[in-house]
Parts: sequence; structure tokens; C-alpha cells
Amino acid sequence: MRIIAGLARGRKLLAPVGFETTRPTLDRVKESIFSIIQNRIYGSRALDVFAGTGSLGLEAASRGAKKCVLVDKSPETYGFLRKNIENLKFEDVCRSLNMDSYKALEKLASEGEVFDVIFIDPPYMKDMIPKAVEMIQELNLLEKEGIIVTKIDTKEELYEGTDKIILSDYRKYGNTTICFYEFEEK
Repeated sequence: MRIIAGLARGRKLLAPVGFETTRPTLDRVKESIFSIIQNRIYGSRALDVFAGTGSLGLEAASRGAKKCVLVDKSPETYGFLRKNIENLKFEDVCRSLNMDSYKALEKLASEGEVFDVIFIDPPYMKDMIPKAVEMIQELNLLEKEGIIVTKIDTKEELYEGTDKIILSDYRKYGNTTICFYEFEEK
């Protein structure tokens, strides 16, 4: 795993041996995601929930996000997440939270945070995305012109969204499907 573009281009990310608790985003999938949302990253406020070792959030920081919050509760991966932030010298841009992602959404909302780009990459086949998107809507965590990017196993059913935040696009890459959600235009 590495950073693909920006300030930390080519730098490797640390990860646990064997990846028992994470599924790292393949470079070609990550490249595709950022190719699609590239115009939304520079100067953005990004949130990476279920961050693992931070691949998506740190890529956003490298590409010019002005702020990135990365959340992961796993004791196995959180140390790697912190070390990756330090190694890339992104402490001034990135904040990490070692806690449950749903509780983190509540915490961030109570702090008045709002994000332009939100990455949701939970464990596959656990149906965790609907609750996260619903909470993001209820807690007003997504900027009106913002985007949510999720990653699921291609075998999983596509989540269509809420009454306000809807699936706007999706792309399949082998056994991974990337979904994009935005506020419905009215």
C-alpha cells in the first residue's frame, strides 16, 4: 500500500502483517476513486470512517485536503494508522480517533464538524453502510455539495441511500464496488 499522488506520492503505508483485520484498498481501485472525485479533494474537509491504516483519508490529505479525520477502533490497526500519519508528517492536517465509527459520527456532530468528502469502508458483508449514511444525514455531517464514497464487496446489494442522500453512481472493479452518494437535487 502506498500514497499514489500529491505531497506524499510514492510513500509506503504501514499495515499489519497478513491483513486479518483489514482489506487494503488496491492501488488501482484507489486511483479510480480519486480520479472520479479529484476536483473535490483540494481544500476539502475529509472524514475516513472504518479507516483501517488510513489509506483513503491519507490519500486525500496528500492531495490537498485541508483537514482529515480518520476513525478506526481496531487495536491491531490503530497504531499503524497513527504511525502512518506521523511518517507522512500529516499531524497538522490529520486527526485520528480510536473509537467505534458510529460513536465517532456522534462525537464529530457534537463538535459541529461538517465534511465535504466522507469515506465509508467498513468490513465487507456486514451491512454497516446504511446506518452510517443515515447517521450522516441525521447529524448533518455532510456539506450540501459533499460526497460520500463507500466500498463494498460486489456480491453485496447496492444501498440506494436515504430520502435525501442518494446513490448517484457506482463502479465495479473485480470483487469491489465503489458507490458514490450525494444529496438529491430538488
